Amino acid sequence: MNNNSRTKNSIRNSSFSIITQILTVIMDFVVKTIFIAILGSEYLGVNGLFSNIITLLSLADLGIGIAIPYSLYKPLAENDQKKIQGLMNYYRKIYNVIGSAVLIIGLSLTPFLNFIIKDMPDIQGLGLIYALFVTHSALSYFFVYKKFLIESDQKGYIVSKITFICSLGLNITRVILLLITKNFIIYLFCSIIFVLIQNFWYSYKANQLYPYIKEKNKQTISLEDKKEITTNVKALLIYKIGNVITSGTDNIVISKYIGLVAVGIYSNYILITNSLNNILQQVFNAITSSIGNLVVTNNERSKDIFGKINFFNFYIYSFCSICLFILINPFMTIWLGNNYTLSFWVSLCLSLNFYIAGMQSVTNSFRSAYGLFYKARFRPVVMVIINLVVSVILVQYLGIPGVLIGTIVSRLLTTAWLDPYIIYKYGFKDTVFEYYKQYLYYFIVFLTSGAILFGITSIFIGNTILLWILAALLIFILYNAIIYILFHREKEFQYFFEKGISFIKRFKRKVA
Repeated sequence: MNNNSRTKNSIRNSSFSIITQILTVIMDFVVKTIFIAILGSEYLGVNGLFSNIITLLSLADLGIGIAIPYSLYKPLAENDQKKIQGLMNYYRKIYNVIGSAVLIIGLSLTPFLNFIIKDMPDIQGLGLIYALFVTHSALSYFFVYKKFLIESDQKGYIVSKITFICSLGLNITRVILLLITKNFIIYLFCSIIFVLIQNFWYSYKANQLYPYIKEKNKQTISLEDKKEITTNVKALLIYKIGNVITSGTDNIVISKYIGLVAVGIYSNYILITNSLNNILQQVFNAITSSIGNLVVTNNERSKDIFGKINFFNFYIYSFCSICLFILINPFMTIWLGNNYTLSFWVSLCLSLNFYIAGMQSVTNSFRSAYGLFYKARFRPVVMVIINLVVSVILVQYLGIPGVLIGTIVSRLLTTAWLDPYIIYKYGFKDTVFEYYKQYLYYFIVFLTSGAILFGITSIFIGNTILLWILAALLIFILYNAIIYILFHREKEFQYFFEKGISFIKRFKRKVA
């Protein structure tokens, strides 16, 4: 596949994914607002806590979802249908086992709910509510493996379309039933029904696009392929444990040491950061398959492409992190009121954590494309230990900011420096010190820009829609002015500037 085709696929996938994700985020905010108005903060806390427990149960995935695309890049590029058939059959069996394991393990944790909830709420059917969360999670694994085939073939826009339509149907149904019944259990049943519809649709579409993968064939993969997958999965399991515990234990720690209502309020902040991150990640998810294709067909250009994408990554995540820091508390006041607003220090720590995690997007994409899962496989263990120890200690003195500081420290001491080192050493076959220098410079620019923009906007920003919009526009203008002054001579800036101008010209021609 040539560069133009890869670029075209990346743009189409990311554009479609971003649009659908933005619409999904808007719907999620509408549903969340209605949810809070009808069911209140206790149900909000239960929803946030059980969602985190389910995140921990996703460890049963073993990282297979990351290994699948890597194993498919080469056979798709070579149109090796027999191997694709074998891989699909293999992954089908694995995901059936995973779904069953999640159901059994998840339900077995029901007796321990009293231990992880500090103040048990007066909610009827709490055990049934938890069982429905577990059932939804377990059913999400069946047939989902075929989705990865579509995405690995640079057709992620198809997956985005299916996901969006199902999300739209789910949210409309949820709102109607919430308004009519005011019942959380019925609300959860909707999620179960729609996850089944969504996964059946993935399967149906994959069978249409690749009719040779239908279940009737008996094709298997070689022992060598199984060994490679097993090796990758062992390493990915450790990565998965690290990521899940790092991101999935925050609400559990808050629930244990602060309380369930705090979990509910904090979950609103996480809704915003996750929604924003999901939108941004659509870009990097969309280009991962193109990077995989590049690596197996033209690896010489990989380092140059990495540098350009990394600058774009910095530009996007530093801007969004600054906006989170300055705008999230005023937004919460406008959206839900002062009772649902947390401290300045929470917004600062959220912003730092968002930036540091976001700067790993490019390294994650290239690590997956190169299949560098086994290298530094014990890094997540160190990350988890640091995160849990620091979080549990600091939450007792600093509250929620202490939990976030634990995550920040664990990321800086592990992923921020080790993952790039692995990619440069084993992927690019080059030294990583230039990257470290650039990373530090980017970080200084991010902190300085954030401090300057906070000082300027704090003069007039208030808790009204108009002032909030004006502050957001001023941040956008001043931030881009800073970036232009500092980077306009850099080749990475010039590359994206020229691409942007070219895109605008093509768009004008099409409109005309």
